[in-house]
Order: sequence, then C-alpha cells, then structure tokens
Amino acid sequence: MNRLFHTELNLPTRGKSQRVTRRPEVAPGETFVLFDEEGPGCIHHWWLTYGFKREGDPHDPIHDLQLRLYYDGETEATVDLPLSRFFAILFQHDIYSIDSAAIKILPKNALNTYLPIPFQSLRLEIENKSQRNIPLWFMADWCAYLNTDITPLRLHVTQRGEYLAESLGSMLMANYSGQGFIAGMVKGVVVQDRADAWFHTGGDLWLLDGESDPHVLRGIGGEDIFNMSFGIWDAQTDWIGAPHIHRSSEDSARGSGYEGVMYRFFGPDPIWFDHSAIIRFGSRSNDLESVIYAYVEPADPPTIHTPTQWQIAGPFPCDTLDDFNRSEWAENPIADWPETYTPNFEPYITEDETATFSIPIQATSERGWCDFARHLRGRRRTNVGTQPVNVSAYATTQIEVSEAGSYTLAIGYDDWIRIWINNEEVHTAQHDNGFAIDHITCDLPAGQSEIRIKLSNFDNAQWRLWTFHLALQNTLRTS
Repeated sequence: MNRLFHTELNLPTRGKSQRVTRRPEVAPGETFVLFDEEGPGCIHHWWLTYGFKREGDPHDPIHDLQLRLYYDGETEATVDLPLSRFFAILFQHDIYSIDSAAIKILPKNALNTYLPIPFQSLRLEIENKSQRNIPLWFMADWCAYLNTDITPLRLHVTQRGEYLAESLGSMLMANYSGQGFIAGMVKGVVVQDRADAWFHTGGDLWLLDGESDPHVLRGIGGEDIFNMSFGIWDAQTDWIGAPHIHRSSEDSARGSGYEGVMYRFFGPDPIWFDHSAIIRFGSRSNDLESVIYAYVEPADPPTIHTPTQWQIAGPFPCDTLDDFNRSEWAENPIADWPETYTPNFEPYITEDETATFSIPIQATSERGWCDFARHLRGRRRTNVGTQPVNVSAYATTQIEVSEAGSYTLAIGYDDWIRIWINNEEVHTAQHDNGFAIDHITCDLPAGQSEIRIKLSNFDNAQWRLWTFHLALQNTLRTS
C-alpha cells in the first residue's frame, strides 16, 4: 500500500531523512516554535505529548494549546486552530483514543499524525492559552529533497462549529478556492434536539468546481458518509470510525450511538477539485463541530456570470410528468405570491403539525449553486430532515447583461427541469440518471432579464439531489 496521500501529492520516493526533537515547558501565554526548517521537504510523521490533565483542571490541556503552521515564508498561518481539533478531539471532551491511518492517539495522550506536510519552508508553533505551564515532548520525522520541485499543494485544516445549529439547516464545513483534494473529515454532534435521530439531517453535500466544471456529490443520511449503518457504532479502522460515542438511549435504529465523533479519511478515494469545493452537512438543532483536512494550492477561481440571489417558492407534489407540467401559483409574478405556504402533502406532514414556509425563501447562490433541499427539507416524523422525494419547486432571479444579443446559458441539474426567460418557456428536459449539464442558446435584451426555473426531485443515481447550477457562459454574436 502506498503511504498516505503520497501518491496524490507526487512526492519523491527518496530523500534525506531528518528528525527534529523538542522538550520545552511552555509558560502561560507563551508561543514556542517546535519546527522551523527550510526545504524543499515534507514531514511524514510527527508526535507530541504533553503534561496530562491535573486534578482541578476544567478540561484537558489539549484544548489550551493552539497549533499554527506557516508555509513558505508566509507571515499569516495557513493552519491556525486548537491542537485538540487538529487531532479530532472535539468540543471540550477529554482526550480519547483514535486509531486511523492519518491520526493515532495512544494512551495516555500520545498524539501522532501521518498526514504528510510538504513545504518549501515550514514553521510549526504552539501557543499555551492556559493559566499554567504545560510541558511538551515533540518529535518530527521529515525528508529533505535536494534539487527537486515539490507539489504546490499545502495541508489546510478547517474547523467549524455551530452551537446550536439551525433546525433543518445546512452547516458550512469548508469553502476552498484553488486546486487540490479533500483528505479527510471529522464531525461531532452533541444532541440538544431529541425530537428525532440526529442522523436524519439531509446528509453531506459536496459542490465542486462551480466555476469550471460543475459536479456534485450528495449523501443520504448523517452517518452514511462515515460508512456506518443505522447510527454510529464503537468501531475504528484506517479510513472510517467513531472514536467517541455517548449513548443516551437504548440500542435501536433511531437511538444507537446517539451522539459522538466520527471520522473519515479518503486515503483510497480522495475528492479532487480544480477550482473550488464547498462542503455542507445537514443540521438539526444540536451542537455541531467539524474538521476538514485538505491539500490545496489557493488561487482565485475563474469569474462566472451567475445570479447572486434566488427567490424560492414551493414545494409542490410531483409524482408524474403531468404533475410536473401542471401550472402552479409560483409561475405568477413574485408580487402575487402568498406570504406563507403550507404544503399539505407528504413528506411535509407530521403527527404533530404541518410545515409552513415563508414565501419567497431567499437563497444565496454559492459559486452558481442553488440547493432546494437546503431550504425545503422534509418533515416526516420518522425521518425528520431527510431530502424530500416526489416534489418540485421554483426559483426565480434577475440576470443582467450590458449588451443585447444571443447568449449561452449553462444549467446543471438532476431530474426534470423547465426554464422561463422573461415569461417565455425556453427549455424543458429530463436527467433521470444523475447530474448533467445542458447548454441553452437564448436571446437577452440589454439590462435585466428574469429567469425562472422549476426543478423536480426523485430517487435516482444522485439520491434526491435537488440542486442546480446556473451560469451565463459566453456571448455568441449580437444582431
């Protein structure tokens, strides 16, 4: 087996083996440089341990140590987060064991990471944010490469948290510009909302390369991206695992592993992107934390002509093509839309109440993407928050061009779509086997034009992917 991510990073197979060791005692408020070397080179493994929790400490000292990585002479740290989050110890939990290929934590608090860290130069430092001295023991094994160009990709580690998260919302885990790949992800949940299992959340959503080649990955449920089944379980492997579980109910499909911390490292299957990557995860009203590990060469993405805001209306029942072609009130001007709407059909009815939406729903475009499921999640009592099925909805916006002429509209979507420009229907089509892109030639006047989209959602290859991407690509010729 190839070493973790070394093939993707195209690192040299040989180098001059080096080691840096440090044994400081870091005073309160002090920042200590543990590694400061010139390359080109790569840390293949580093290990750290610290004076463990004492009686009277409010929490494990790992949460009081701030880790920073400065690459290639930069004055601003690329990685800047608590040491605990780097090593997947989330919230304020005391340290626990982890046994993955990328991160291994052994008793009592031996921190190891095998995530390669390539660099031209690298400074790694630790700041003590506690009120007492913290002794550290540190060792980094690295290779120096002579007269060799190395990858421009650098390790980025992005931490996010929401306390409380939005009910039936969407947590932004990371948003990268540039080229690279996602190497791993960690998610933690502390349950506050006990109305239903936290993993009924709409799952994970990966919006990739909206500026150049829009494509998308959609998950099923909250636990599925971590390749577990009907909850999370006390198991750890190289690539997937749940190192921390708190059971607050008896084992059952809805209750087992009710809260905890999960990891997935994409060793055999890294997720590549050429210009951008947006990673989101469905939420309930719980405390959430996440960590994304990525190798990125930051760059400004290409500019695209796309709306910044959409007004959404719906949802409507849609089981057949006749249903989809039926005229709804959302085809009227926005000024005539109702202020609220109660969809009186499954999956928006529970035993307790029906769902009511404020209309229009304001949806911000993200690099050309618009996700209906983010705003119109299902309410079924036994699976609250899942992606709805057999539904349709509308999105309306204004797009502006400076010169009248013939343009190309690129629309990427799943399932069935209808498109109107200035109240004239210009396109209708079906993608029944996953996400694909249509290119539509349209005549636009100078100034603003209204674009209206109707999109259905069914079960197919992209698991209820109720998401589209729109960009005005190029001018063909003016008349």
